[in-house]
Amino acid sequence: MRRVTRWGLAATLLAALTVAAEEKTEVVPRGSGAGEPEVGRSHLGGAGLARVRSGFMANRALSVSATAGFFRAPGVTAADGLDEFRTTVVGASFTPFEFLEVSLALRSSILDQPASALRTYYLVNDAFLRVKSTSTFLDGALAAGGEVFLRLPPPVFRANPITLGLSPGFGGVVSFDASKKSPVPVVVHLNTSLFIDNSADFDDGTTGQTRRLALDITTFNQWRTGVGVEARWRLGSVGLRPFVEYTVDVPLGAPGPVPMRVTPGVRVLPWRGLFVDGLVEIGVMRPTARGVAPVAPWQLMLSVGYQTGVDDAPARREYVERVVEREKLVEAKPTKGRVKGIVIDAATKQPIADAIISMKGRSRLLSEADGTFLLLDVEPGPLVLTVSRQGYASRDVSGTLAAGGQVELNPALSQLPPEPPAPMTIRGAVLGEDDRAVAATVTAPGASLAKKASDKGEYELTLPSGEQMLEVAAAGYMTQGRRVVGRPGEALVIDFVLKPVPKQTLVVLRKEKIEIKKQVHFATASDVILPDSAPLLDQIASLILENDRLKLIRVEGHTDDQGDDAYNLNLSDRRAKSVMRALLERGVQSERLKAAGYGETKPVADNKKPAGRAQNRRVEFMIETQE
Repeated sequence: MRRVTRWGLAATLLAALTVAAEEKTEVVPRGSGAGEPEVGRSHLGGAGLARVRSGFMANRALSVSATAGFFRAPGVTAADGLDEFRTTVVGASFTPFEFLEVSLALRSSILDQPASALRTYYLVNDAFLRVKSTSTFLDGALAAGGEVFLRLPPPVFRANPITLGLSPGFGGVVSFDASKKSPVPVVVHLNTSLFIDNSADFDDGTTGQTRRLALDITTFNQWRTGVGVEARWRLGSVGLRPFVEYTVDVPLGAPGPVPMRVTPGVRVLPWRGLFVDGLVEIGVMRPTARGVAPVAPWQLMLSVGYQTGVDDAPARREYVERVVEREKLVEAKPTKGRVKGIVIDAATKQPIADAIISMKGRSRLLSEADGTFLLLDVEPGPLVLTVSRQGYASRDVSGTLAAGGQVELNPALSQLPPEPPAPMTIRGAVLGEDDRAVAATVTAPGASLAKKASDKGEYELTLPSGEQMLEVAAAGYMTQGRRVVGRPGEALVIDFVLKPVPKQTLVVLRKEKIEIKKQVHFATASDVILPDSAPLLDQIASLILENDRLKLIRVEGHTDDQGDDAYNLNLSDRRAKSVMRALLERGVQSERLKAAGYGETKPVADNKKPAGRAQNRRVEFMIETQE
């Protein structure tokens, strides 16, 4: 076995670090901490900042920390007193699963009143147990879940039963990492919880503000809410996370101001797993209600902790094995090279993730989220990469690799046109009013398709899915139309019953208009078309469908001069639109019709006579555009 000296081990580690640095493919911009893992814990348990917890948790990680706090200020518990408060918190958090975190924190507080004649002095110890469970959403950018927690009372004040003073709580935790969806390296946390505060069990009726501050006693249950915002930056190998918190603890039922705190601070990550917090907690709203613990005007806090993964041992063994292997590679003269690059969209120039990079004699590789890829230990000489991705045309890119060198290939893929949706099928029968088959022609103008019905009157069309207009024409029958809407692959059954050409022709095509020999009848003072106008409307629709050269027809509504001008104008417009809808229902394409109301502005007869007024109450069909 080869003997490893101290100098040999140092050379081995240096070689490993050199190779690892050369093979790093992800480039983090200077000053950016986007994508960093969740490191650090809140003072009273669980991953987070100071008082605010995070919904993100490091998988299978153990985190320990120690926190020291201090303030010295007059008038906190008494107007003429001086309070000196020192607190120490030690704790640990464990994440056995990626969705579950268990934490325990032990707090020791010392309150001293050096200006008091009695020099009042308190030493208090209590503990906090917290269980949190969250899930991630939006590709890992959002974490949300709930937590339950329990404050264990100061042991020196415990009494029978042992549960005296136990204070439970439950609430929700939400965190959003903006760096997962944008270039902004900011994480926002929101906590809200209900705390069943039983600390008043230690209140013997004589508890003053001094004892309440020392023992953290509040007579009321509390609704606690906290918001924290942190920026994640990196200066070289050191991570910087400046943050600010705002917390409010609302004593339910207590009068007066509620406890509020603003906490600016910074978390420093000088080494992997190590974190140091420095912050100042400022009491912006200090309660004065009896039964509510006072809030210090300020408190300086310093926290030091370390976080590591439970499964580090296999990783260390793998690292040592790689160190030995890399040492051999460094010592030997390199002969193989590397191929790297980025896959982009040829049109948008945006990176393409999960593109398949294939090379003869090697396993296939997928491009990263930023489109980059890296092939190691590639034989020198000419090479060809085949790059493919669903929805894109595959492409071959070639290059030449020198021994021990590196070549960069940046393939640009072109998107394939989307596949057309599956067509729909329409079939049915064309019959007369006597239920006999009609030798008709069924046309779909939008698809430029026409088919003749069989001797039995049956037809079948295969058309693009969506909205289509069908027209059915036969000698001796009025042309009929219908609007059809179908989904891709859908089969529709539509039958047509044609009406014979009437003996009395009510419609005549003129140069500038469609002349009607009867008027469309409406209910009095209404736009409802009376049933006796149906045959007239059938003939108008048939004439329009039979004459493709009529591109745009204006349906005009007119009234006599009886009544209010504005009312007549509105009535004529509604009647024109009602007639237009009737023609659309009979299969006339919407782009061939428009409606307009003119009220009493265009009379064709004398409104002073009943006969003249009857002529003025009319609907006309004017040809605006024709071929």
